[in-house]
Amino acid sequence: MGCCPLAHPHVARLFSFLLPLLFSDLQKAAEDGPVIIVNASQYNCDAMIIMIDQNPIHISLDITRAEVSELSSAFQSLTVHAGSSDHEMELNNIVGVLRKLWGRVVGPILQVLRKFIPRDSRIWWCPSAEFTLLPLHAAGPYEPKSHNVAHFYISSYTPTVTTLIRARLQVSRGASAQHSVAISQARPDEGRNFGICRRSACHTLPTLHGACREWFNCPGAFDAISQKQWLHLACHGMPNRQQPLESSFAMHDGPLKIRDIIRTHLHDPEFAFLSAYHTTVGDESSPNEAIHLTAAMQFPGFRSVIGSMWSVDVKVVGQIVSLFYANLVDDSGRLDCKACCEDIAQEDSF
Repeated sequence: MGCCPLAHPHVARLFSFLLPLLFSDLQKAAEDGPVIIVNASQYNCDAMIIMIDQNPIHISLDITRAEVSELSSAFQSLTVHAGSSDHEMELNNIVGVLRKLWGRVVGPILQVLRKFIPRDSRIWWCPSAEFTLLPLHAAGPYEPKSHNVAHFYISSYTPTVTTLIRARLQVSRGASAQHSVAISQARPDEGRNFGICRRSACHTLPTLHGACREWFNCPGAFDAISQKQWLHLACHGMPNRQQPLESSFAMHDGPLKIRDIIRTHLHDPEFAFLSAYHTTVGDESSPNEAIHLTAAMQFPGFRSVIGSMWSVDVKVVGQIVSLFYANLVDDSGRLDCKACCEDIAQEDSF
């Protein structure tokens, strides 16, 4: 007796070949918290909240794409030159952008979100177009007795909804072992500062089958990254706005490029902490096509990645790294970045 070819499971899967995902599939991305898609187009600007147990919620935003572009350009200009002039003036200008972002975009979204999602929950921002260049998580009125986004929710980002779905579905094949590596690379005049970040990570890593090294060359870095599930990079990030895949991390013997990391076969990657400059900066001229350093680390399989949106003060980063790794190990002695983010959100140190 023969069997119907269409009943074969491999053939059955072809029925959805090249078709968009069903909304029921997209909802899987919101298992641990809502996903907020924020979009800008020539027609209008909108947000859509995806939740696990109900229909999507549409929010029309009272802002034009041109105005979003002006905000993103202003923010990029301020952060590119951060630290090079009067600090108080820079801070006031940045706060001005964050206030406008709150009033026109983020505030209206949170007004709706608070009706459905309790305070201190995790949320995932999924920005597109010029919104990819703006710090939605940092928006707020910045006035006495007022609250910013961080007072309500714990923010994370995802470059696409499907990227988050893959991270949700990915199951660690080596759950019994958590191997880690910390890589520090700096110019001679900055070695001490980047060393602070590396030592903070290394204080935790040795108990977790970890290794800490300085002055990695590219082959050594690729070998370490391909074999370790948990990665800490304390080095310079070098974004390439014209050719995003040529963006890189600075190693002792040359650049560690995004395109090579994407091609590398990694062994069950879990988490990466990018303690480097401009790791989530996209391309202002083509924001929809921007591939920044943080997003690139998700393409080869890292489920969670921490990066920075502007030039960072390495001493402050050292404090953040220390706080992060102090909360990273759970009661069973295992690494848990999810619980760590929730614990850090309760801290009043920053």
